[in-house]
Amino acid sequence: MVCAAVSARISPNFLERIDSVRLTRCQASSLDINLISDIIIEACIGLPGIIIAESGDLYNLEVWRVKSILGRDFKYPQTLAERTAVELAHHISLAGRRLIRYGIDNGIDSGKESGKESGKESGKERVME
Repeated sequence: MVCAAVSARISPNFLERIDSVRLTRCQASSLDINLISDIIIEACIGLPGIIIAESGDLYNLEVWRVKSILGRDFKYPQTLAERTAVELAHHISLAGRRLIRYGIDNGIDSGKESGKESGKESGKERVME
């Protein structure tokens, strides 16, 4: 599993600037809220601002519960820019996962990915952003 933390300045409609991107990886046989919260906390250490994530990534918990688990301000995406930032984190984490799993030398960067391996990337495996 790979978690991408994107530190960005956003307006209601646009991503104004990307300050930094962090990738954190973790291998686990099963997922639970404790593991997910630990990964999010590790990825966001030292980054200012509010943590934004999709509700499904945190088992659809209420915002007040997520705030108490993470110990930081948290919200689910509401504006177009917040949704765009979460989508960007999804793309970054998927790309990071592919690099970790297959490596650059296996042809990922040149489009030589084999058909049987690319079928696994269709959403059957859980990727945390």
